Amino acid sequence: FIKDLESRKILVNKAELDYVGLKESDVIGKNDFDFYDKKSAQVSREEDLEVINSRKPMLRKETMSVKKDGTATSFLSSKIPLVGSDNKVKGLIGISLDISDLKRKEDELHDLINVTSIQNKKLVNFAHIVSHNLRSHTANFSMLLDFLVSETDAEEKNRIIKMLMEASDNLLETLENLNEVVAISTNINLDKKPVCLFEKIQNVEKNLTAYLKNHNAVIINDVEEDLEVKAVPAYAESILMNFITNAIKYRNPMRKPVVRLTAEADGDYTVLSIKDNGLGIDLEEHGSKLFGMYKTFHENPDARGIGLYITKNQVEAMNGKITVDSEVGKGTTFKIYFNDKN
Repeated sequence: FIKDLESRKILVNKAELDYVGLKESDVIGKNDFDFYDKKSAQVSREEDLEVINSRKPMLRKETMSVKKDGTATSFLSSKIPLVGSDNKVKGLIGISLDISDLKRKEDELHDLINVTSIQNKKLVNFAHIVSHNLRSHTANFSMLLDFLVSETDAEEKNRIIKMLMEASDNLLETLENLNEVVAISTNINLDKKPVCLFEKIQNVEKNLTAYLKNHNAVIINDVEEDLEVKAVPAYAESILMNFITNAIKYRNPMRKPVVRLTAEADGDYTVLSIKDNGLGIDLEEHGSKLFGMYKTFHENPDARGIGLYITKNQVEAMNGKITVDSEVGKGTTFKIYFNDKN
């Protein structure tokens, strides 16, 4: 097309006539406001003025035109100033290539990459839940069996057997949660369900009975008994398991490890606080890489630097977030924001 200084069409080709569905006589002398919606026409006019006033071409710019009937089309457009023999700009010459199909394929590719990325994260999460949670269960079974073998008091043996039965029930629940994760693995939208935090913490505590006893650790569950959050059950268990075991793993050798859990509402979120009296973390030195993969901050030989990375990934997968406050030598408080709306 060719336009004059007022952006009126002086010449149009057959492709544009076919696009607007009009005859040449219906287009010549008119501007984009006559064929396109106001926003599209205004953008085009501003582009025209820039080319005319600057005397510089606009080359291969992605533009969007929306006709008055709402039909939107993506174009790759170029506009070049039309200069007369007197060296004055008389108008502009333009060409637009319909790239709608290309943009659709580009969007499909982005969607595919996004889905692949989400599926990959879910696979990593699943692998972590299997390795971390089941390892905790088996360690608990192993320790309880050791206690049972070495125990001579009949009453205490019965108590340990009861713990083993509870541990077995909790293992079955974990396996059911893992089955749920597998069932939704082909769906990019994670299914969040009402999860009773108090009960979930109790279950994790039971799963870690032997581990807690072995390290003389105490869990204080100050969460209201009827408080529910919207979460993927397997993720909620994994998050609690990871933070509690971390708190004990990085305990201060000078004192008995204590982990206290509380929760409160904060707008669209329910905020779970997990506070320990462990070694603490130097956030000035390590804060920026705290949730990075394979990042460790203490000399503990069991540290693999994957737990916090996975946990943050799981929380964000549920549209939540995590904050941390810590002081070296005093302990750490992690806050997990469960998104109750989205």
